[in-house]
Amino acid sequence: MKKKLVTILLLSALSAVSLAGCGQEKPEPASKGESSRKDDSGKTAEELLTEKYDKPVDVHVVLQYRESENPNTPKDVTPETSTAVKKLKEDLNINLIYDWIVNADQFQQKFGAELAAGNLPDVMMISPNDFEDLTSQGGLADLSDVYKKYSCEELDKVYNYDGKFIDVGKKDGKLYGLPMGTDPAQMTSQMLYNMTQLKTVGITSKDQLPKTIDEFEELCDKLQKTDYDGDGKTGGPVLPACKNYVDAQLADFSPFFHAYESWNDGWYDKDGKLQYAGIDEGIKTTLTKLNEWYDKGYFAKDFAAYDIWAADSPVVNDIVAGKYAIVPGSWWVPNWPLNSNKTEHPDADWVIGPNLSPDGKQPKIMIDRYPVNNFVVAGRDFKHPEAIFKMMYWSLQYESKNTNPEVQEKMTDEQKKELDSYVYTWLPYRVYYPTSLRDNYKKINELVDAGKTSITSKEGLENNEFWGAWSQYLNYKKNPDDGAAWGTYFSRLDPDGGVANMIKTVESADTIYDEVYISTPAMVSKKAELDKLRDNTFISMIMGESSVSEFDKYVKQWKAQGGDEISKEVNNWYKEQKK
Repeated sequence: MKKKLVTILLLSALSAVSLAGCGQEKPEPASKGESSRKDDSGKTAEELLTEKYDKPVDVHVVLQYRESENPNTPKDVTPETSTAVKKLKEDLNINLIYDWIVNADQFQQKFGAELAAGNLPDVMMISPNDFEDLTSQGGLADLSDVYKKYSCEELDKVYNYDGKFIDVGKKDGKLYGLPMGTDPAQMTSQMLYNMTQLKTVGITSKDQLPKTIDEFEELCDKLQKTDYDGDGKTGGPVLPACKNYVDAQLADFSPFFHAYESWNDGWYDKDGKLQYAGIDEGIKTTLTKLNEWYDKGYFAKDFAAYDIWAADSPVVNDIVAGKYAIVPGSWWVPNWPLNSNKTEHPDADWVIGPNLSPDGKQPKIMIDRYPVNNFVVAGRDFKHPEAIFKMMYWSLQYESKNTNPEVQEKMTDEQKKELDSYVYTWLPYRVYYPTSLRDNYKKINELVDAGKTSITSKEGLENNEFWGAWSQYLNYKKNPDDGAAWGTYFSRLDPDGGVANMIKTVESADTIYDEVYISTPAMVSKKAELDKLRDNTFISMIMGESSVSEFDKYVKQWKAQGGDEISKEVNNWYKEQKK
């Protein structure tokens, strides 16, 4: 789940950072795709969503605090003094009240303690495990009727993008949570190569990049014998690696698991019954190969000591410094940290290579049926659950409007400051369209092919990332040698870049699905320990501390310590889903 969370946060960062100005007017209802459905008073959902409460409505929330991703956010702005708090009060008469705020690493402990004491926020964004726990205990409000009345086409694009996604938030036919998700294709992995450094081993064009595992191994052997990074040394690690061995989406082993069509997690349909991928026999082949590479020194002997997400991570620092000509990762890796590498090393020429496999053919992929990151929910005693929809719609309109260059050109310094004080990570919800990456990639490349360098509001898309992406394209066009501009463009918009490769992979590969998008009671109580058992076992085998021949022993432990119980629960659920 951490992998999915990281992805959506990085996605939303584009919107937050690229917002550069705002107007003072109250956000207008969407002009396109307006709902024709009306309530008993004759008002459309859009009209209800922008209708100001007659009396102030207090909305108590809690916060897993992170610093703003926008470097222009004023230092004296806090969650309580942010633009959202101010404008929600002015525009909707909603008082957003933060009951408590703690750093991310303290949140789960604090949240659990507060729930145990009976302190439930009015609106919150919770994990699938907490969603299962709270719904089973009757702690959440039923949103079914509110959804029918207040949801509109634009909001549905956030939590019901395909007409079915909303069902993930239902229990016994009632809606208890709005699912926040991403494009399933974002679970694919990629291999990035610095062609400038690869020239030292005779690779001068993309068609020479490895397609098979044997070719990849041959390349790594050559790199070990070459001073490709210019530090005067040879023989060191040639692949970045970390303790987050498959969940990081950066400097992890996901592309190599995927090459052998193996996955450390997920439940897929095998002859009508769900099978846990993390105990598949085929994983032994992957672990054996990774152990061979560990013994050959392809990655650092102490890689398991480093968290890729730790502050000042030495693994990230080495990537930025140019210590690696190969970086495994996800579609967004050019946007960070390769953008910083490009800034420090302007001659770096990063490209995306073929997806590896033993025979050089595109391997089968596993992606989530429904990739759920979190649920936006209301506490059972909250008297105004419709406020969730009103706040989300307000943010959607606010972000969509103020990323538009036409608006930005007219803004004053004060308006710039107001927008920079809008910090999306401080809100108890998200307004991210799961389809926005693909939509923006397709639309902007159509505009580029048509020779467009300036477009009107009507030519743009309604998702709240479009204008930021368009601005980043224009920025790259003007500053192609700027590392930050290159990173955003190459990750999101380049026809040979991250999103393009992601789309190509899902369109060309045979696919199996992780069918389970819910948490069962046994998952809530036992999955964390089972994941720890799996991860410790796999890393131990990769490092040679234990033998891959002991894999069957691990499988027995996994089953005995709760795996069989979870398997029974998910298969009972799956049987009901297919009826």
